[in-house]
Amino acid sequence: MKTITIRETDDRYTVRELLRRADGERVLVILPWSTDEGWQHPLDYEIQRRLAEHKHLEMAWVIEDPWRRNVARKAGLPIFSSEGDALEYLSRHGTFPPVKATSPPPRPRRPWWAPTPRRPKTPPRHRPPLWALLLESVVLFAVLGILVGVWAFAVPSAEVTLYPSTISYTRLVPISVDPTLDEVDLEHGVIPSTRVGDEFEGYAEVVTTGRGYAFSGRATGKVLLTNLLGQDYQVPAGTIVRTSGGSYPSRYATTQDVTIPAFGQAEVPVEALLEGPRGNVDAYQVNLVEGVAGFAVRVTNPEPITGAESKIVRIVSQADRDRAWELAAQQVMANAYNGLQELATQEPGRFLPRQSLVIQAAPHAAYTHVVGERTDVLGLTLRLLVTGEAIRVRDAQAVAYRRLLEELPAGYTLIDARYEFGEAAEEDIGPGVFTFFVTAHGYAAARIDRDAVLEMVRGIPVREAYKRLESSLSLAAPPEIVVSPKWFPYVPFLPIRIQVNTVPGQLPARAQQ
Repeated sequence: MKTITIRETDDRYTVRELLRRADGERVLVILPWSTDEGWQHPLDYEIQRRLAEHKHLEMAWVIEDPWRRNVARKAGLPIFSSEGDALEYLSRHGTFPPVKATSPPPRPRRPWWAPTPRRPKTPPRHRPPLWALLLESVVLFAVLGILVGVWAFAVPSAEVTLYPSTISYTRLVPISVDPTLDEVDLEHGVIPSTRVGDEFEGYAEVVTTGRGYAFSGRATGKVLLTNLLGQDYQVPAGTIVRTSGGSYPSRYATTQDVTIPAFGQAEVPVEALLEGPRGNVDAYQVNLVEGVAGFAVRVTNPEPITGAESKIVRIVSQADRDRAWELAAQQVMANAYNGLQELATQEPGRFLPRQSLVIQAAPHAAYTHVVGERTDVLGLTLRLLVTGEAIRVRDAQAVAYRRLLEELPAGYTLIDARYEFGEAAEEDIGPGVFTFFVTAHGYAAARIDRDAVLEMVRGIPVREAYKRLESSLSLAAPPEIVVSPKWFPYVPFLPIRIQVNTVPGQLPARAQQ
């Protein structure tokens, strides 16, 4: 059950709208005593009763004012003095009392003394003469003809859709960059630029290609010591023995202590002091003992002393340094391009051509090894000051668009353009600091004069309009003419009633199939 409480601002029409929106089939309307205006006329309640009958609503009213209750009962509504009485009645009977339709008051009888009303006499009909009927017919047909002519002249409308033929063409446009310019020079194809720069760092490693010799191992062997004294003599480990021949003698050290008996001999192992094949000597080449022991002991090597080797190893060459510089510089330039590109694009619509990058200085270059040093890998940490020229995309596109317009075929209109930025020219072919190429793709459609189309088709049959358009215009697909109303066989005479649409680059569904 839905309850509607009437407020002071509600009138008969407001309550009627609330009843019309009621979703349930049972409605209880409460009219408080405080509502002191309105709801005093039977028509206020009659309107609500009729709506309830129309929507088949089970409706009852709670009216605290006894005088208004009497007025509402006359309208045929079930009335309760309080909401509690209404709910108690609903709980007992399960429904409200039905809404009673009131019959209109009986028509009052005419008193016996009133005179009988007389019916008005029908005036006599006069038939007009034949000539007047003919004249009226002529005037009627003339007016109808004028109305039909005016309708045919002003009411019909038409929509003409044309699909002009299109072409695509491509031009390679050289664009020079001059940082000294302030504006774009469209005639000569030169655009201004803004210089940006910063320091960037990179690291590169190369495998060394230089060759050198390296010694591995020390020569080892045994020497024979002879005691020149008449008593035992102890030779400590580390005693130096050497050869005497050559400009650079080979020196060896004993590796263990040895005691030589009086006027006797003893063998002791030795090891070369330096690495390399210089320590390899033939038998009987070691013949001197250095130090105090040289006065008491003689030495010789009955067998060769061998074991030291030399081999070819990788060392740093100047070519390796140059290659490391080249690789590190390439990495720095790649980092510089990304960094300066990001710096250039802080202003929307700008970009940095890679070919505009220039190395201004090398603040830091640290090699891991020097030339001639033995190593398999040479590393280089390189920091460079790199600058580039940031240019505006719209400046380059303006020059390319100008070239597309200059080479536009006669009778066509440029409707779209697409641009691809390429590499820089290897040679200086422009007036700027450097020149790069832009590949411009143009998309043009045949030029169609709408005023000429209107003069061509207005006021003629639709079939004739099709023939004229196909024979006079360069179209990619047959035209479409839609006349409203559809049965009207002519194109409207008034140009204002004809709409001409050109759709370049798009074919109708029937043409695509």
